[in-house]
Amino acid sequence: MWVFCLLLGCRIAGAQEESWEHLMARFDQLQQQGNYGEAETALLSALKVAERLAPGDLRVATTLYNLGSVYRDLGRPAEAEKFYQRSLSVSEKALGADHPSLAQPLSSLITLYVENGLYAKAERLHRRYLPVLPALGVNNRDAARLLHNLAALYDAQRKYSQAEPLYRQALAEVQQRLGPEDQEAALVLNNLALLYAHTGRHTEAISHFQRALAIWEKALGSDHPNVARALTNLAGLYSFKGRQAEAEPLFKRALAVAENALGPDNPLVAKILAEYSVLLRKTRRKTEARSLEKRAQTIRASYAYQDLARHTVDASDLITVRDHRSAK
Repeated sequence: MWVFCLLLGCRIAGAQEESWEHLMARFDQLQQQGNYGEAETALLSALKVAERLAPGDLRVATTLYNLGSVYRDLGRPAEAEKFYQRSLSVSEKALGADHPSLAQPLSSLITLYVENGLYAKAERLHRRYLPVLPALGVNNRDAARLLHNLAALYDAQRKYSQAEPLYRQALAEVQQRLGPEDQEAALVLNNLALLYAHTGRHTEAISHFQRALAIWEKALGSDHPNVARALTNLAGLYSFKGRQAEAEPLFKRALAVAENALGPDNPLVAKILAEYSVLLRKTRRKTEARSLEKRAQTIRASYAYQDLARHTVDASDLITVRDHRSAK
């Protein structure tokens, strides 16, 4: 009896003191599945473990960074900003301002600012680290991502002639260093396609959207939020071109994926609803369109983007209702 109690106690203690490595492995699995709610729980537990380690332990920075990424995907940009900043601060304090490990949180924080229309913040961060960028390395994913982010910043500001060559350079770097099927290549292809869409090069845009979608589906499966984003972009362009019969099933699929992976009240869901409503209006289904518009407005009002920015521009989803209206 005593042996049983002692062993039971050990099992309980072991369950309470899960290792950081085990928690991070669970997070990685959940993130790959697009299960961000449970991924957040695993990371918060991992952070508690990491913060009990020696001061300056880089596992703290890693956990903070991943929390920032989860909050970004969940549509909680103010929290994402806080955790990215903390990760950058911990890494910089432990390793110095010119260490290659800083590229990852730096890149993601700049991306967050661009996505939320905070261009001045993004530019200040770029300028702050510009002198040390060569030391961060040119042959890795994060260095290519920094180049990609600068392109996205120009793109969001409609400086297309400056953005396009940077996108092309980033894509060449990613394909050479990481391979043509890498997820980073899909992201650059997606954003370059958006630039082509905005500059009237629709054939090139569709081709790049399709390539990005194929990479994400192969790497992540058909039910991942990134697939929903790619489907929405492709459907939006089809709708813009008057190809409603091709666009509508893509919108429906994107909506189902986003709702299943992120929940019915996520900002990505709101975007899909708003885009889909444009198609419904074009096909004279005004009642359905109003229903989707109302739901999208409710979601956006509930988030209000947490005061991170006065307005929000999603740099990876730039085909907006505004563009469709301007085409009428």
